[in-house]
This record gives sequence, structure tokens and C-alpha cells, in this order.
Amino acid sequence: MSETRRAERLALLERFIEVSAEAERCAYTRPSEWEDTDDWYLTTRDVMYRLWVADRLLRIQFPLTVHDAAHAHFLDLNRTVWHGLPDGESVRDYLEGNRSAFLDAAREVMG
Repeated sequence: MSETRRAERLALLERFIEVSAEAERCAYTRPSEWEDTDDWYLTTRDVMYRLWVADRLLRIQFPLTVHDAAHAHFLDLNRTVWHGLPDGESVRDYLEGNRSAFLDAAREVMG
């Protein structure tokens, strides 16, 4: 892989990881109820849109194994942010499996 292509891919991974961390913070601060005019909702809507875009960019630039792992993590975040988790279930624990699978897949491709 050329150095230019590698740098482009690394930038996309960084973008996805950064915005997924923002989405995770949104999940941790999720109120039990919100209105579509609340600050939490407005911030979260923007974060989730950026995560959606970052997910699609990975699909374009990476093998499907990486995108599939990233998309599974995206879906976990989307569920956690918008629908919450059952009482007693940990956001960290719920997200860990697919987050790790994505990072492992990305590491393998980036070599």
C-alpha cells in the first residue's frame, strides 16, 4: 500500500474513532427523557450524523471486514444513544466487544 493511501486510511480511522468516542460520551450522558430542542439532543444528533458519515467513508476505503466491524460498533452506539440500555447494563461493557473487534480488524489491515 502506498504511503499516501496509508495516510488517508489512517486519517479515516482516526476520524471514526474520535467521533465514536464522542457518541459514547453522549450515551453516558443520555437523559431518561429529552425533547428535540434540548442541548443533549442537538449535540447528539450532530455527533451521530458525523458518525454515520465516518462509517460510510470506511466502507469506501477499507475491506468489508473492517467496515463490517465498524458498522457493528456504529449500530451498538446508535442503539445505546437513542434507546438506552436495560437497567443495570453497563454502556462500557455493552460497547466493548464490537469496539475491540473493529480496532483489531483495522490493525490487521493497516499492518
